[in-house]
Amino acid sequence: MSAKRWIESVLLQFPLRVGLGGVFCLAAWTKMGDLQSFAEAIKGFKILDARTHEHLIITAAFTMPWVEMIAGAMLILGLWTRASATVIALMLIMFMGALLHVIFNDVPADCSCFGDLSLVCPATVGWCQVIRDVVLLVPAGYLMWRGGGNLALDTLCERKCGIRTEQEGSPEVDDEGFRG
Repeated sequence: MSAKRWIESVLLQFPLRVGLGGVFCLAAWTKMGDLQSFAEAIKGFKILDARTHEHLIITAAFTMPWVEMIAGAMLILGLWTRASATVIALMLIMFMGALLHVIFNDVPADCSCFGDLSLVCPATVGWCQVIRDVVLLVPAGYLMWRGGGNLALDTLCERKCGIRTEQEGSPEVDDEGFRG
């Protein structure tokens, strides 16, 4: 294991995993505390008609915080890091699409991204939330590309099972297609 890989793991991958995962766990936690308010916030974006698609709004209000919590926790642990970062990146892209819909259609809506908390940005939807999501997309993309690093459970599991990581080089494959 190279020193360069350890430095990247300690200075970049670990803090990015914990930071991004922590942000998503916090966002999920605040929404889980008041699912009714979160459902009302989703209605307020006016992407779906609340009368004809109420079931989708309620489903989103109940599932979205759990997806955020699970992906965030897995990212913190470094378990299925690339998959967790991909889920978070896809959610951020979806959030940005919803925010842009609100901005370009002049819909007066509150973000409710962090429940009642207004972290970094004011509650009313604006460009600040879009910029915040773009900023959060950067570490998600980096973790999708580089993985969790040496301090991730992914790496520990790979070592315990005897599997070599991609960064160390791919194992040889014999004529019959087995790794050796």
